[in-house]
Amino acid sequence: MNKYQNALEKASLCCLCTDTAEEAHEYLDVLKELVDKATPKKVEKNIEGASYCPNCKVVVANKNIINDLNYCHYCGKALDWSDEKNEYNK
Repeated sequence: MNKYQNALEKASLCCLCTDTAEEAHEYLDVLKELVDKATPKKVEKNIEGASYCPNCKVVVANKNIINDLNYCHYCGKALDWSDEKNEYNK
């Protein structure tokens, strides 16, 4: 769990005790969306070997090119290329 996920979790627990819990939950939902987008997720591959974003399914690299994009150019999701780089270095 990264520091943003941890902070969001603690803030969620604090909001359960407030009188304005409904409003606080709306803000937390927005923050959760940001944390989810910023938390890297492993790039997925299709049967042709192209790598695609796990969030929006847009192709971000083909089988001949390992891309160093940290974020999907379409939806902004943080991407984790560790599996592809490990496979390439074998």
